[in-house]
Amino acid sequence: MMQCARLPGQSSLRLAGAASCWILVEAVAIRTPRTGGRPTMRAYPLEVRARNRRRQARPLSAGQIRSFLARGYLALDSSLPRAFHDSIFGQFHDLSESVGHFGNNLLPLVPELGELFEDPVVKGALGSLLGPDYLMHPHRALHQNPPGSGEQQFHKDSYWGYTRRVRNHRPWWVMVMYFPQDTPLELGPTSVMEGSQYLYQRPESLCEEVPVVGKAGRFVLIHYDIWHRKMLNQRDVQRYMFKFEFTRLTAPEEQPAGRWQLPRNRPDQPLEAAWRSHWYWLHGQDAPAEPRGRLTDWASNLYAEQELDTVAAGYELAAFGRKGLPPLIDALGSATGDNDNVRKYADDGRAWREDAAVRAAAHGLAAMGRTSLGALTGALAHGNAKARKHAAFALGENLAAGPAADRALIAAMQDDDIHVRIAATEALGLKPPRPAQLAALTHALTEDKSEVRFDAALSLVRAAAMGSSRQLARTIEPLGAALCDSNRYVSAHAADALERIGTDAAYAELIPWLRTARWCAHTDNKRPF
Repeated sequence: MMQCARLPGQSSLRLAGAASCWILVEAVAIRTPRTGGRPTMRAYPLEVRARNRRRQARPLSAGQIRSFLARGYLALDSSLPRAFHDSIFGQFHDLSESVGHFGNNLLPLVPELGELFEDPVVKGALGSLLGPDYLMHPHRALHQNPPGSGEQQFHKDSYWGYTRRVRNHRPWWVMVMYFPQDTPLELGPTSVMEGSQYLYQRPESLCEEVPVVGKAGRFVLIHYDIWHRKMLNQRDVQRYMFKFEFTRLTAPEEQPAGRWQLPRNRPDQPLEAAWRSHWYWLHGQDAPAEPRGRLTDWASNLYAEQELDTVAAGYELAAFGRKGLPPLIDALGSATGDNDNVRKYADDGRAWREDAAVRAAAHGLAAMGRTSLGALTGALAHGNAKARKHAAFALGENLAAGPAADRALIAAMQDDDIHVRIAATEALGLKPPRPAQLAALTHALTEDKSEVRFDAALSLVRAAAMGSSRQLARTIEPLGAALCDSNRYVSAHAADALERIGTDAAYAELIPWLRTARWCAHTDNKRPF
C-alpha cells in the first residue's frame, strides 16, 4: 500500500490525487506560469469557448456520487488546455498589483474565467449533484497563499457572514475550489477533513485531513459545510485558489435509483443511513424503510457525547417510521433558550453541543417523509424557538410536504424570531410556487433584516425555475425594486429571478440596471480608458 507524504511535525495525510494517495518527493517541480506583459487589449479565448460549446457535459458516475455523499468532496481535473490555466494565473497575478482585493468581481475582471464553468467536466459534476438547473451564487473569492504564509485553523464557512440558517446535509449547496497552477503539498494547498460535512463538532480527532494537490486545472468539488483550511506555503511562489459557490434550485425529480451500495472509498463513520438517505433523495425518493438495531438505543444516541453518533441516530430513527417519531419530536424540542444571533464569518465548532440533538432530529424528521408532517407542523406553530426554526427547515426538506405545510410556513414568516423567519422563507422557496406563497415571498423583500430579504430573493429565483412566467408576473415590479437593495445578494438574486422569468416586463426592469452595472474587463489602474 502506498505511503502518504508527511509534513514536518504532522501526522500522515492522504492526498486528493488521481489515486487514493500520491507520493511526493523533495524534488517536486512547480511550473509557474509566466506573468507580466499583458497586451493592451487581451483576447478572449474563443477557441476554448467553441470547444466547450461542442462538447456534452460529463456526468459523475454512480460511484463518484456515492463517494461524494460519504466523503464530502471530489477532486477532479478540468479538461481545458494548460494554456487556459496559465492565462488565468497570469492575469490575476498582474491584477493583484493594480486592483487589490477582487471580492465578488472576479468574473467581470477576467470574464474568460467563466469558461471554466462551461467545461464539460465541471458542468457534469455540478449537474450530477445539483440537478440540471443550478445557480452560481454571486459570492466568490480569490484566496491567495503567499510564500511563508501560515496555515489556517480548520473551519466551516458561514453563509456570506451569517450562521443563522440550518446547514443542509443534502446536496443543496456546493463549492468549487479551482487551482490555476501546479499545486503540490509544499505550495500550501487547501485541505479538507474527509467526511466532516455533517459535523458541527471540531473534526481533528474524528476525520482525516486530505490536501488537494495536483496539476494546473485541478478543482475540488466540496459539500458547502465541509471543514477545510489553507495549509502552510513552504515555497517562494504565490498560491491562488478560486472559490465559487453553487446552489440547487429545485428538488430532485423521481427517477430510478438502483440499489444503494456502500462506496468503496469512505470514511470510517457510522453514517450509512445518512448516505443512503441522500442517495435516494437525489433520485427524488424517500429511502426505503430498513430499521436496524434497537429503537431505544438510537433514541438514547440522540444525546450522545460524539456528534457522529447523534447524526447517525436521527437517520436510523427515521427508518423506524411512526415508531421513531416520538423520540425525534422530543429531541426537536429539547433545547431551550434563545437562538444565537452573533454574526460570524466562520464556524469554529465550539458550541456544537448546544443544539446537537435538535439538529439531528430535524434531519431525521425530514428524511422520514410523510409520517412526520403533522408533528412538524405542530412544532412550527407551538414549539420553542429552536424547535420552530428546525421544524421550518425540516418541512422545506420534506419531499411529501404539501399545501398544509405551505400555510404553516407562510404563517411562520411573521414569527418574532429571525431564525424562524429565515428558515421559513428558505423552506417556502423549495416548494412549487402558489399565489399565497409568492405573495409572502414578495412581501419579504421589504423585510427589515437583510438575511430574510436575500433568502426571499433566492426563493423567488427558485420559484421562477419551477413556475411559469404567468405565475411570476406579479413579482416583477417588486423584484425590479429589489435590484436597488442595499444588500448585494438581494439585488443579485433579484436579477437572477428576473432573467429566469424572461418576459418583456422582466427585461424592462433588468436590462437598464445591467447597463448601468456593466463592468469593463479591460479597464484597470494601468489602462483607465
